[in-house]
Amino acid sequence: MVALNLFVFSNTYNPSSWDDDVPVPEGLLPLSSSEIDELAVLSSVPGVLFLLAMCFIFTGRVLRGQVSTTTPKGLEGGTVVSVNTYLSPRAHLAWLGAALAFWIVLIPVPVVLSLGDGWPETVSDVVRDQVWVNLVLYGGLAAAIAGTLLVSHLKKQHYLALAAADNLRLDEPQRGIWRWLTFRWRFDLWLGGLGGAFVGASLPALAYDHPAALVILLAIGAVPMVLGVLLARQYWRAKLPLGLAESFA
Repeated sequence: MVALNLFVFSNTYNPSSWDDDVPVPEGLLPLSSSEIDELAVLSSVPGVLFLLAMCFIFTGRVLRGQVSTTTPKGLEGGTVVSVNTYLSPRAHLAWLGAALAFWIVLIPVPVVLSLGDGWPETVSDVVRDQVWVNLVLYGGLAAAIAGTLLVSHLKKQHYLALAAADNLRLDEPQRGIWRWLTFRWRFDLWLGGLGGAFVGASLPALAYDHPAALVILLAIGAVPMVLGVLLARQYWRAKLPLGLAESFA
C-alpha cells in the first residue's frame, strides 16, 4: 500500500500549476488542488492496516502460548498470563535486518536520489510533500520496529549471558518496580522504538537542506534509545524468564 501511494503521488500533478510552455509528460494524473487534498487520505491507509494487523498478531501470539489467569497484586501479577518460546538470536537478527531493509528503501535511498536531483525531486511541487510524508511516516515506522528489535535483542542476550554464567545477581530478591518497567509494560522496548523512529526519520532533513534539524532529531532519538538499552539490561531484576508476558487489566 505504501508503494501504491508513492506511485500515485509521484504521477499526479495540478494542471493549474503547470507552465503552458512546458509539455506534460505522458502517464501523469491531472487533479485539482481539492482532489489532491482528498487523495491525501491515502497516506493514512497503510497505518490503519498496520494497526489492524497488530491487533490480530498480538492476540494470536498470546493464544499460541500457554495461557492462564492470576489475581493481580499491586505491581505484581496480571489477569492473563501467556508463556511462549522466544526467537533464537539468528531469527531475531533476521527480523531486525528485514526492518532495516524497509527503512533503507524508504528513507536513505530516496534521500540519496533526491540529493542527486533524482526522485522524488522530479515529482510535481504540488504533491512532492505527500511523497515525503509517506516516506517519513512508514520509513520512520520501519526504523521504530528496528529500534524495538535491537533493544529486545540486547535485552535477551544480556539476560541469557547472566544465566549462562550463573551470575550471583540473579539470586537477588525481585524488585517490583523493575518487574513493572521491564516486564509488564516493556518500557525499554517502547523507548527503543521511539528512539529508532526519531533517528530513522532524521535523514530527510538533508533533502530539505536543514542540517540543524538532522542533528536535533538524531539527538532526540539517541536519548530514548540509550535509556531503552540501559533499562533492558536491568531485566534480570524482574526475576522472570524470557517468553513470559502478562496483561495489565
